[in-house]
Amino acid sequence: AGSLRSSILHRVSHPRLHVKDFQRTTLRPRHRPVIAKLAEAYFTDGDPLSPGRLSAFTDEVDAAISNASKTLRFGLRLMLDAVRFAPIFMIGRFRWFEDLPLDDRVRVLVRMEHSSVMNFTIIFVAWKTLMAMIFFEDDETLRDMGYPGPERARYKLALAKG
Repeated sequence: AGSLRSSILHRVSHPRLHVKDFQRTTLRPRHRPVIAKLAEAYFTDGDPLSPGRLSAFTDEVDAAISNASKTLRFGLRLMLDAVRFAPIFMIGRFRWFEDLPLDDRVRVLVRMEHSSVMNFTIIFVAWKTLMAMIFFEDDETLRDMGYPGPERARYKLALAKG
């Protein structure tokens, strides 16, 4: 009985600590393809974005919104669910947003942007603003657009022209 008691006391007084890496994520599995397809529709101009780039971008969006308040995270997820249903209301198609071809996704977004129903316009603006800030922070994207990087001083650009 004494050894049982000492074993119990040892466990109570010295609990095992289990350290687990914690990385908050906000996007549910159903939201991740919506983000990737939104990015394609918003930012594809000629060349499609690679699946690796879309996956990395989705991870960046998830990390960015995961630092927001619980209320904002909930609202952003709710907006993504509205985007999933938007084809029904915007173009009369009974398909999820992420299952539409690129041209139809762009049509849905254009109609959302110009919608007389304010909620669709807000959803369009909220997600496009957030995603544009993240998308255009990428060094490769900035180089492709002609951004000179750290050497952007005006006098250096003026010297190069003259």
